[in-house]
Amino acid sequence: MKATAGYQSRPAWYRPYAGIRTDGYVLLAAFLTGSPSRNLIMLVREMGWNDDLPEKLLANLALLNQAGRRCPADRIVEEYNRLFVGLGSGELVPYASWYLEKMVQSAPLAAIRSDLNRLGIVRQAGSFESEDHAGALCEIMALLSAAENEVSDQEQADFFERHIASWLPQFFMDLGSVDNAAFYPTVGAFGSAFLETERDYLQNRLTV
Repeated sequence: MKATAGYQSRPAWYRPYAGIRTDGYVLLAAFLTGSPSRNLIMLVREMGWNDDLPEKLLANLALLNQAGRRCPADRIVEEYNRLFVGLGSGELVPYASWYLEKMVQSAPLAAIRSDLNRLGIVRQAGSFESEDHAGALCEIMALLSAAENEVSDQEQADFFERHIASWLPQFFMDLGSVDNAAFYPTVGAFGSAFLETERDYLQNRLTV
């Protein structure tokens, strides 16, 4: 596999998406790794985007923005607490080990830690979530995708296929269909559209 050169013959959405993909991972991580701050909620309420992005991604960005404007900040925080706080007590268990093996801290976590060690990525001091947490994996992909970190296209695609594509789309589908919630289902729908676009992007980055 090798990286293709330039933007020729790639879809029209490719270049605008390349400019926002790290921000997309950062946004998802922020809503999954802790109770959302008022600054984060204001960011979603005020955010803009490039209209050349894929139609499905644009539609879900608009829904996220509208839900952020419609839902009181306290309601968004309450939804986060009900859905995620406390292993086994939240409505969703956002860990690869749980989704793939119905266990915590099992083989998927060990595999992620092995790849992170090889890539030289060290867990931050004071981090409360294991590396197979949905938000932690979004943070890792934000690091890998940032241009300044110079991680190869192949390394990014390999990590995505091994540790993201295997379960995170299903997690976002589950989040998108939770009951009695007005905001976090739009986070799930955005996450689903974002990962679909990301997979297409990574496939376009590489050619046989």
